[in-house]
Amino acid sequence: MLNMPRTVSLRQIQWIIWILVFLIHVLSIMAFDPFGQALVYGALNVSTYVMIIYGNALLLLPRFYEKKQMVLYVLLALLLICLVAFSRYYGSFYVYNHFFAEKPTPFRWSGIGSSLITCFLVYLTSILFYITLRFFQLKRKQEQLEKQHAEAELNLLKSQVQPHFLFNTLNNIYFVAQRESPATAVLLEKLSLILRYFVDEAPKEKISLSAELNFISSYIELEKMRMRYPLAVNIQEETDRERVAVPPMLLIPLVENVFKHGIDKLRKDNFINLSVLVHQHQLEVRVENLLLPVPGKPDTTGTGLRNLRSRLTLLYGTDYTLQAGEVGNLFVAQLSIPL
Repeated sequence: MLNMPRTVSLRQIQWIIWILVFLIHVLSIMAFDPFGQALVYGALNVSTYVMIIYGNALLLLPRFYEKKQMVLYVLLALLLICLVAFSRYYGSFYVYNHFFAEKPTPFRWSGIGSSLITCFLVYLTSILFYITLRFFQLKRKQEQLEKQHAEAELNLLKSQVQPHFLFNTLNNIYFVAQRESPATAVLLEKLSLILRYFVDEAPKEKISLSAELNFISSYIELEKMRMRYPLAVNIQEETDRERVAVPPMLLIPLVENVFKHGIDKLRKDNFINLSVLVHQHQLEVRVENLLLPVPGKPDTTGTGLRNLRSRLTLLYGTDYTLQAGEVGNLFVAQLSIPL
């Protein structure tokens, strides 16, 4: 709806210009010929201008010049100029001899030459017209992009308000839970940390390894809540977690896979071992869990690991290693990525 007034106004400007050009032609011809003859000649001349300007600006330039078909464009432009120049002169010659001349005048090739010069000048004007059209088109696109950018900023502000409301609500529940049920308060705190990770860290291209490991720790604490027996968790780090940067959500699929396929809630000996170290500019992650009997056997082709492998390929090409399989009575997943 916003574009229509601009399109209409541009057309109105063109109509005004063509009417002015027509009137100027008529007035200039009336100095030598009667009013009716001036109207006919003015209409013939302006129609040839229209054919050249719109034929070049709307047809030849967009379809051939913009597509780098330069030779074909030049040939077609010359053909257009020649055809219109001949039509302009011959049309005037025919109308004059059949309707206005008391004595027919002979056909002169010099008249076609002067018509060619006029048409060539109009052709140059058509290039200026094309540039003007492109300017208005680019300006319209820029305005549309600015409008979209403003709408995106507004949506971003809306999306920021909603998480803040959620965090404030969780904080209120947390303070109540501290008095009534301290254990519930701890779980709410972990949930709040996970939600804040999704809002603040997940959209980034890279985050600190510390933020990723804190997210994993909160995730494990929430998962432990659903288990009947305690889960043994052993996390070993041999790196400066604050200086190492990794893509967000890259390590969590390895841990999720444990809770999906490597935990039996009826067993008392469930465990998860997580090892993170940096070696020769490589981040090496190893996750171990108990190898369950066949019904609950970890699936190395599960959706989580398949998606992780696809993401690693997009991020690192072939410069990574991801292995998952049985090692004795353990299921082991190992990941190595460059830093």
